Amino acid sequence: MPCYAPIADTLGGMSWLRALRETARSGLTVERQRLDPVIAARAALGLALVVGFSLAVFGPAVAASSAFGAFQAAIATFQRSWRPRPTLALASGASLAVSTFLGYLTVSHEPLFLALLMLWTFLSGLAWAAGPTAGMIASSNVAIMLVTVTLPSSVATAAGHAAMIFAGGVVQAALVVLLPVRPWGAQRDALADALAAEADYARRLRHDPVAPFDPLPLMHARSAAALTRGQARRRPAELHGARGLAERIRPVLASLADPAVGVPEEGPARARVREMLGATGSLLDAAAHAIRHGEPVDLPEPAVAALHSRDTLSLLHGPPRRAAIRLVALLGDVVDTAEPRTETSGHGATRPRPRGTVPPPGPAPPWSASRRSSW
Repeated sequence: MPCYAPIADTLGGMSWLRALRETARSGLTVERQRLDPVIAARAALGLALVVGFSLAVFGPAVAASSAFGAFQAAIATFQRSWRPRPTLALASGASLAVSTFLGYLTVSHEPLFLALLMLWTFLSGLAWAAGPTAGMIASSNVAIMLVTVTLPSSVATAAGHAAMIFAGGVVQAALVVLLPVRPWGAQRDALADALAAEADYARRLRHDPVAPFDPLPLMHARSAAALTRGQARRRPAELHGARGLAERIRPVLASLADPAVGVPEEGPARARVREMLGATGSLLDAAAHAIRHGEPVDLPEPAVAALHSRDTLSLLHGPPRRAAIRLVALLGDVVDTAEPRTETSGHGATRPRPRGTVPPPGPAPPWSASRRSSW
C-alpha cells in the first residue's frame, strides 16, 4: 500500500488500526466535568415557565412545541462554548423555529420534505466542523423537526408554533441574563487550567529536566481569549493578559531546567533550580485558584521566599541566571494580573510598579502577603 506512505509519515508512523483504536478510546473516554446544579435549576425554571404559560393559554400542542424550543435552548447553554450563553439560546430557538415552519410547509409533499430533510442533515454534518455546540444544535434540529412538523394543522398554526418555539429560546436567554451563574466561568476555567498545567509542568521538571509539555490547555485558553467586541468590553480585568504570560513562562521553565543550557544535573545549582521550580508550581496554582473563583491571590510564603532566596544569583550564572530573573518577572506579572479588580477600584487599579519590572532574585523580595498587589 505505497499510496498511504505519506499519510503514515504524517501520522508519525501510526498504523490505521492503531489510529482507529486511539480514536475509539478517546471517543469512549468519560470526561468528568464539574456539576452545575444551579444552571440546571435555571434551565428547568425556564422550561416550566414556557410550558406552563403555553399550556394555560394555547393548549397541549403549542405547549409541546414551546417545550422543545425551551429544552433545546437550555441544552445549548450547557455546552462548553466561548460564545455568550444568551446568543446560544437565541440561535437554538430561532433555528428550530425555522426548521419547524419549513418542515410543515413541505411535509405534505413527500419528495420536497425528503429533500429538505437531506439538506438539513447535510448542513448539520457541516455544522460539526464549526464546533461541537453548532453541531449539537443542528443535529437536534433535524431530530426534533420530525416531531414538531406533526403538531400544526395549518400554515397559520405552523407559524404560531414556530413563534412559540422561538419564545422558548428567548425565555432561556432572558433567564441567563437576569439570573447569571458564574459569569465568564468557561473563560475563567480555561485560563485557570492553563496556569495549572504550567504548575504541573514546573513540578515535573524537578524530576525530569526534559519532561514534555501538553499544549492542549494553552490551546483551550487561546480559544477562550477570542472574544466578540461586546465581550471584550465586559471582560474582567483578571482575564486579560494572563494567557500570554502563561505561554511565555513555558519556554523559560524549560530553559531553566534543561541541563544542556548550563545547570549541571547534580549539585547546589540543580538543587536551587528544583526549589525554584517547586515554588513556581505553588505560585501558579495559587494564581489559577484565584482566577477560577475570582478571589484575591493567596501567596504561599514559602514559595515567595524560595523564589527570592539569596543563593539564586550566587549559584546560577549565564543563561540559567537570566532565565531565573525572567521567571521571577513573569510570575510577578501573573499574580498582578490575577488579582480581581475594577478600573475604578483602588485595589489593583494603581499598581505599585510597572509590569515586567520585578527586581531580580535577591535579599529584598517585593512580594508580601499583607500587600498582595505589590507584585
